[in-house]
Amino acid sequence: MIDWDIVIKALGLILPVIAGIYTYIATRRKDVDTAFQAVNARLDRLDGRLVRVEDTIGSMPGKDDMHSLQLELVKQTGAMNEMRAVMAGNAKIMERLEIIVSRHEAHLLDGGKK
Repeated sequence: MIDWDIVIKALGLILPVIAGIYTYIATRRKDVDTAFQAVNARLDRLDGRLVRVEDTIGSMPGKDDMHSLQLELVKQTGAMNEMRAVMAGNAKIMERLEIIVSRHEAHLLDGGKK
C-alpha cells in the first residue's frame, strides 16, 4: 500500500519549493511591472516634448513663406535704389539752386554795380 509517511515528507519538501518558485515569479513580475511603469513614464515625457517640438516647428515659416519674404525684400531694395536716385537728383538740383540764389544775393547786395 501507500506509505503515508513518505508522501507527507515529500509534500513537506515539495510545497516549500513550490512556494519559493511562486514567490520568485511574483516578485520578479512586480519588478518588471515597476520597470515598465518607469519606461512608460519616460515615454510619456518624451511624447510631450515631441508634441511641443512639433507645435513649434508647425508655427515656423515654411519654404513658401521664406520665398515670399525674399521677393518682398528684393522689391524693397529696388524701391530704396529708386529713392536714392531721386534723392541724388534732388541734391544736384538744390546745389544749382543754391548757386543761383547766391548769385542773386550777390547781385542784390552789390546793387548791380558790375
